[in-house]
This record gives sequence, C-alpha cells and structure tokens, in this order.
Amino acid sequence: TQPEHMIDAIVDPIGCQGCHTAPIYGAWRGSMKSQAGRDPIFWAALQVANQDMENAGDFCLRCHTPRGWYGGRSHPADGSALEATDLGAGVACELCHRMVDPLPTGGEAAAVTADVTIRAAISPTLPADHIGSAMLILDPEDNRRGPFAITPAPPHPKATWRTDFLGQAGNPVTEARVCGSCHNLDNPALSWNPATQRYEKNAENQPAPSFAKGELFPIERTFDEWLKSDYATTAGVYAPQFAGSKPDGIVRTCQDCHMPRTTGPAAAGDVDRDCRTNGCLPEHSFAGANTWAPQLLLDPRWRLAATQDAVHLNAGVLSARMMLQKAATVTVDFDPGAATKQAVVRVTNETGHKLPTGYPEGRRIWLNVRAYDAAGRMVYESGAYDAQTGVLAADPALKVYEAKLGIDDGATVTETFHFVLNNSVLKDNRIPPRGYTVAGFDEPGLRPVGASYSDGQHWDETTYDLPDDAVSVVAILYYQTASKEYIDFLRSRGGADGATLGALWDDLKSPPEIMDVAMEPTLYGYFPWISRR
Repeated sequence: TQPEHMIDAIVDPIGCQGCHTAPIYGAWRGSMKSQAGRDPIFWAALQVANQDMENAGDFCLRCHTPRGWYGGRSHPADGSALEATDLGAGVACELCHRMVDPLPTGGEAAAVTADVTIRAAISPTLPADHIGSAMLILDPEDNRRGPFAITPAPPHPKATWRTDFLGQAGNPVTEARVCGSCHNLDNPALSWNPATQRYEKNAENQPAPSFAKGELFPIERTFDEWLKSDYATTAGVYAPQFAGSKPDGIVRTCQDCHMPRTTGPAAAGDVDRDCRTNGCLPEHSFAGANTWAPQLLLDPRWRLAATQDAVHLNAGVLSARMMLQKAATVTVDFDPGAATKQAVVRVTNETGHKLPTGYPEGRRIWLNVRAYDAAGRMVYESGAYDAQTGVLAADPALKVYEAKLGIDDGATVTETFHFVLNNSVLKDNRIPPRGYTVAGFDEPGLRPVGASYSDGQHWDETTYDLPDDAVSVVAILYYQTASKEYIDFLRSRGGADGATLGALWDDLKSPPEIMDVAMEPTLYGYFPWISRR
C-alpha cells in the first residue's frame, strides 16, 4: 500500500487510550514499538544512511514512523516533514490492526472477502510467500482487525473484524506473518550479482531488478530464524516462562512470547467479552531486549524526549530485563580437583530465534568468566568490561555472540557500521534456536559465519584454560544494546543527533544487562551480590 492508496489516515493512538487500558495502550506506550519514532539511536543512524545513499532514510522511516510514511511525509528523507504525532505514534496501533493478510486463510467472512479484494486491487503481484521489509498491504479505510469476534460492534468509526492474521488462528505461521512483515528486513539498494558472487549497489532512483526472496542483501532475519525453528510448529515448545497465562505452557508464535497472555478486560466497560477468567488477553508490551533507549528517552537533553511517558517507559525497561533473563541458560562444568584446570561454559538459547537476533549493529552478548583461588582471590578473568569507559577487553579467550558486517569491493573486505552500504557478513556466531539444521539455515542472513553448529544444536560451549590454583568459577552472560564502538561511529557521523547521542552515552553507557549466572562450585557464600534468577 502506497500513501496515495490511503482513504483514511492512520489515527493518533492517543485516541485508543480512552477505552483500551493498561494491558493494551499502557503496555504499548512503554514499548520500543511505541517509541520507534523518537529513538535517538535510530535518528543518528538515519543521518548516516542518508549520507551514504541519497534518500535511503525513506526506507528507515517506513518502519519507524509508518503514520508519517503512509501520510506522504517521509520526504525529505531526513524526517523534517514529519508531524509531532507521526513521531509520537511510532508503530501505531492501526498499522497492525488495519493490516491485510497477504494470504487470507481465515476469520470472519467479511474480513476474508475484504482482504482478497484489497490485495487484488493494491498488490496483485506481491509474491504470496514474501514476508518482510515492511511491504505491507493496509486497508485503505479505517476497518480494524483483531483476534476476537466482537458482538455488538465497538464504537470504532467503521468495521471491526476477526481475522486469523491477528492471532488465535491455531496455525502459528499464519499468526506470526504479521510480525514477519517488519522483522525480516532486506536492503533494497543491494542486489546479488551471480557474475561477481557478491551483493552490489543498484542504480539510484530505480527499483531493484528483483524483490524475490534471496535477491537483496539481508539486514535481519528474525522471522525466518523462527520459521525454521521448533517453535513454528503445531507442537511448539514447552516454555512456561514465556507463556504468560497460557495453561499448557506451550509457545509457538512471536506473540506467545512478546505479547504474553494475561487476564483482564480488553477495553473499558468490556464485561462479556473480556479475558478475566481464561487469561486470553494478549498484553501489548512487545518486550524485547532494549533497556537503554527507554532510559535515554527520559533525558530532557534529547529533542524527542518522552518524559510524559516515564511510568510506561520504566515498566518497559523492567519487561525487557525480565525477557533477557529468560532468554538464555548458562552452565559451568568445572572439576576443582582435576590435574588440568579447565572450565567448559555452555550458553543455551531459550528463544525462538538467534541469540541475539535483529538489527546487528552494536548489539552483542558476551561471557564474563572468572576463576578464584581457595582464598577467594580472582586468579583469572575473560570478558572484563570497564563500566567507566564502556570498553570490553579483547582477551584471547573472549567469547562475544554477534554479527559483524562489512563492505566487499571485490578486492578487500572492510568491517564497517555503514549498514546501507554493507554487502558482506564477516562474522555471525549467534546461537541458533531449537530445531536448527545446517540445511535449513544455509542461506544468506541465516547461515553461521565463522562458527559451526550441528543439526539440533541450540547452544554453544567454550573451554577456558585456568590457572592451577583455581578452585571455583563464575560465568556471567551479559547483553548490551549498543557497543562503545557503534556509538562512537554514530557520534562522529550522525550529525547533531549523533552528537547528542554521544553526550547521552557519556553519562549512561548502555549498561550491560545480566542474562544469567552460573557457578561451580556454588559461591554464594563468597559473593552474596550474585543470585540465580
């Protein structure tokens, strides 16, 4: 759907607040979806994208401020024509609730008929299996869709329909496609050239030669990672820590983890249609892993500060922190009596996608491993992080889970943070999800680079050689939203917003979050500040 197709504009989500209370509007307002148009990291990166390729920022604005994009205000591509409501709306409620199923499979008859008709009129050539890059089909009119049949109709301006696309379908792939619409991302500026065996820049101001799957350089593949996992099956995975109020503890879809079921009314005055007894209400928290950006949005130095949303943003930080603490399990295998002192640390991915997943630049997880002698003195450390400088020490045993990209010009490959120009993956040792197979992940954006995982392996092990006097080991898994190196890059190249972001970093350096801790043998007596989740 292009801006000229829109009959009814996407409404300001503030209008939804009157009826849809804490589990809906309040939870959404504290999420990074809600704040996508205000995110200072995004605005600094947008400046770089526009420098690297004219008008590239239009592609970024499409996801971060869809109300502005569909309103025709994404030009100039620096976002200067956007309205305040566009920025505050972020990924607005109606973006999802007016989205048309690209492959209509079920729901109220009126919804299926409308979806078929709209798809045929607006995007008849879009491949049925193409999911991603915000290539969305929206209802041009303000007809809203959701997971529940509602009778009598709520006081919305036009129709309200139940559709399998928005959940409760029983088919995890049908439900998750709505998330995959944005969480599979290609770079339309770079196409695969079979002759040179690399991705190369397309002609500017021209469409890519092909938008078929695999033809464009993959930026992120969260949906495909999930699609090829054990979670994307009817059986799903037993993971009650993610399942919220679901009685069986089984998670299958993106929504099962990131919109956990809770109990309560979906709207004010909703007595007969609520989820007070069966815990079926999807909480709109969309918790991910970002605990840093919400804190930056409360700093009045940022031009798009959201201090009025402090209660919701602080709740969002806690939700993200809790999600991180469920995402991985760390174990340590260490024999203090062995002649050769070694510790084997295993990190198990408990999520339905790679660990970590999503936008790769600056995002990382690492192991901090420490060994102590009989007197409790530290005699070994790998993965030391200096909180004062934001520097992660690059020791020989350091294990960092991340993806690193670069530019391949045919002669050399250079690591960079220029994501619009990057056409090569230099490293991707991120841990795959349950159900991983070498064959299934053997495609651009999915296959490991610089690492090897066997069929069924959703964990990674690292062996640490320790001093002879080591008698105990502590392993801590950390997550960081943005590395110092990435922020320094944005600070120097991201214009005024990059400079402000750098100043914010100087005071709050994307504090690493503890995901899990393991010890062998137990050291709680030595270190009471460490506790298992």
